[in-house]
Amino acid sequence: MGTCSSIHHRRTRLVGQAEQPPAPVPRREGKGEGEEEARDWAELPVDALLAVLRRLDAVDILTGAGHVCRPWRRATREEPELWRRVDMRRRLAYHVDLQAAARAAVRRSAGRCEAFWTEIFGDNDFFLFLADAAPMLKSLRLISCNGIPPHRMNEVIRRFPLLEELEISHYDLDSITTCLAGVGAACPLLTRLRLNHDRFYYWRPGDTGGCEAAEIAAMPGLRSLQLFANSLRNADLAAILDGCRRLESLDIRHCFNVSMNGEMRARCAGVKALQMPKDSMEGYDLPYASPVRDCVYYSGVMYPDF
Repeated sequence: MGTCSSIHHRRTRLVGQAEQPPAPVPRREGKGEGEEEARDWAELPVDALLAVLRRLDAVDILTGAGHVCRPWRRATREEPELWRRVDMRRRLAYHVDLQAAARAAVRRSAGRCEAFWTEIFGDNDFFLFLADAAPMLKSLRLISCNGIPPHRMNEVIRRFPLLEELEISHYDLDSITTCLAGVGAACPLLTRLRLNHDRFYYWRPGDTGGCEAAEIAAMPGLRSLQLFANSLRNADLAAILDGCRRLESLDIRHCFNVSMNGEMRARCAGVKALQMPKDSMEGYDLPYASPVRDCVYYSGVMYPDF
């Protein structure tokens, strides 16, 4: 009985303590009621709000942040600086019309868009629209955009005379040369070029590869060049080095047709940052597959021959 009485006594004491009102929290001087409880995000200064919004990509702003409140909506619609860089990469959300979103983002830039990056995007009409709506474009990165015919790709690229950075990655192997035709002359400010394939193919004897080398060599202002899994050979690389005297960074990882012999190493001696065919893939930011050792052709279609 003594034990039961002790337990009952402790329960009564705890209940009694719980029923006592909490001690009042002292108020800070100069603060009104409720001011400490929540911040009014709608009252953020424009500079601070734009700093927050720049951490989001275009789709997140258009579908989310732009609907938070009136000041946020006004900032996303009336601040062209927010849309100087439009990044549509890695957005495979099927519930969003990415091409409509891209048009909206570029329109809101009011002609000030300087960078447009996209992935798996194949709207021909959009890129003609981009050429008209973004005359100040300096960076164009296109990944897995095989739905765009090479002649149209070339037409669009050459309409950006201020272009400084160009990427065409995971595009059809045989179409890169067409995409680059005349780009060196049309885009004299180009300093950074990325042409990356998803895997390397060991060509059979007779295939020279590296057909785009002559177009790259006609870009004398290049300072950075990345050719992942390209089929160019020593002669092609030599032509590029002869034409691009200002080259400071060269990445030819998985370009296994290049033999880094003494002569080739001497030619590359002036390149400050050199990544050779067999170097580590650390830092590479695109998916890739293992090389195919041999290939045979049947009716114009290439099949691995293991």
